[in-house]
Amino acid sequence: MIFYELRKKHFQKLIVRLQDRLKYLSEKSNKYSLLRLVVFLTGSSLTAFAFYLNNLSGWILLAMSVTGFAITVHFHNVLINGMKKLSKYLDIKKNHMARMLIDWENIPFHDNLIMPEENSLAKDLDITGVKSLHHLMDVAVSNEGSFMLSEYLLNTNPEKEKIIFNQKIVKELSSHQRFIDKFLLKAHLTSAKKLDCRKIENYFLKLDTIPLPAWLFPVNFILIFIFLLTFILSQFELIATIWIPVFILYFFCYSLFQKRISGMFEETYETERQLRKFSSLILLIKETSSLKSVNSTEFENFLRPLKEEAPELILKLQRQIKLAVMRESPFLRLILNLIFPFDIYIYNKISIIRNDIDDKISDWLNVLNRLECFISISNFALLNPDYIYPKIESTDKRMFSAKRLGHPLLNRQQKICNDFEFKKDKKVILITGSNMSGKSTFLKTIGVNLCLAYSGAPVNAEELELSPFELFTCIKISDSVSDGISYFYAEVKKLKVLLDELTSESELSTFYLVDEIFKGTNNRERLLGGKAFIKELSRSNGFGIVTTHDLELVSLSDEIKNLSNFHFREEISGLKMVFDYKIHEGPCPTTNALKIMELSGLPVK
Repeated sequence: MIFYELRKKHFQKLIVRLQDRLKYLSEKSNKYSLLRLVVFLTGSSLTAFAFYLNNLSGWILLAMSVTGFAITVHFHNVLINGMKKLSKYLDIKKNHMARMLIDWENIPFHDNLIMPEENSLAKDLDITGVKSLHHLMDVAVSNEGSFMLSEYLLNTNPEKEKIIFNQKIVKELSSHQRFIDKFLLKAHLTSAKKLDCRKIENYFLKLDTIPLPAWLFPVNFILIFIFLLTFILSQFELIATIWIPVFILYFFCYSLFQKRISGMFEETYETERQLRKFSSLILLIKETSSLKSVNSTEFENFLRPLKEEAPELILKLQRQIKLAVMRESPFLRLILNLIFPFDIYIYNKISIIRNDIDDKISDWLNVLNRLECFISISNFALLNPDYIYPKIESTDKRMFSAKRLGHPLLNRQQKICNDFEFKKDKKVILITGSNMSGKSTFLKTIGVNLCLAYSGAPVNAEELELSPFELFTCIKISDSVSDGISYFYAEVKKLKVLLDELTSESELSTFYLVDEIFKGTNNRERLLGGKAFIKELSRSNGFGIVTTHDLELVSLSDEIKNLSNFHFREEISGLKMVFDYKIHEGPCPTTNALKIMELSGLPVK
């Protein structure tokens, strides 16, 4: 908590300094605007007066006025660009601060992103969507990077080696906070919109990037040379006007492949902003000398595809695209193609580079998207310096031991942390407790931290040791009017899926979190069904936690030796109920339904 407070104060002071600096530069910009007006009016007046005296003085003063005004505009533009950069950097730091404070209103949310098909983990544990774990962590600069982060957080097949690899990359990146900020700043300065990697990939994988016939460029080059030479000579009446048929022949050769040429340029224009953003990020990775690992070979190997061949090819492509953009102006396009076979030259250059890149682009984009994921996770680690990296145990398939485990989506002033351990001789934990006592939140706390752990992220705990296992949740059950499915039937179907998973052959143990078992039916059948289902769970290969309101179920510990009872409790203080949200061993000694009704003004007798 001390490290968290220190980091929070650092961000607060930095934000204040940046705001003060931006205010100072804004005032300076206003002065430059006034200076530009003064220089323009003064220069115009003096130039007019000088021309009135004589032409020589007028031309001299005009040159001086234009030069002075151009210099003023240049320095003002430098200042404006600096302000833009500073403003974006300030926004990034404000976003960091909002994520630290879990201030949802000020954490950007991109509701147009494609997310994985909704599953129970995403819904039950608030992994995706508004005010979710993904919302809190996501700083990815591309749609695909954001999507990949959600896949990392919903890892259904955790492996110890992959988790440890991810942890190494995240730890290494966490030591490069300046690079993370530069990466985010570069992306936001290039374009406010998310990078569309699919559009970039499609651009390179197009089948029509075949270079034009080899003869086309030299023939057109010779025709242009003859055309220009004959045109100039004819102007001095040294030869006849034979440049006209030469020009017609050149125009014919130029037009032969114009459809293909124009199509490629249109594709380039449409993708230009995406390519520019992609290029800037690749070149940043190459140019950042501080991005060198001193501890992790894995980190160096991971970035190698983006630091070796990619920058050279991307830089070549960027140069050609800058030239291609020049022809968007019809006038400039005409001039360029009258003095040089510009379109044909640029088309061939871009086509060659695209063909060099097309078999590599998918790998580059995949590494970039993974880097975005790791940046999101590393940024989460930086903003929560008191979170720890869990120890992954592979010998014991049912290991879960946590000290001061908390929910990362809860405000620090509100959250209560708990110690909890799964004893080796136990398979089922039955948690009882009153309404609003914290049973559901406790299940979510365990589930969310498991998702963090399996992605390679630090977890909200003082200590956490766990095994890789398949996580199954049954927390937020909803009925479906359109499908004619009631709440109870939806729950029954979900629990049947759990039993099927527990009986299937799998290398990983299944860890289940079941909230309020069979609460969609009457007391008698809920009790009978609950007993039968919990007994079946105790005989399975999996292990997990079941919560319930039915205190009668606690007696199952007498019949089932591998079942333990835990509970959450509350106290009545005056006219209010006070919850400590701490988990205690044993069955719940109290109930509060009637008390809640009474305090709410409902009859209880």
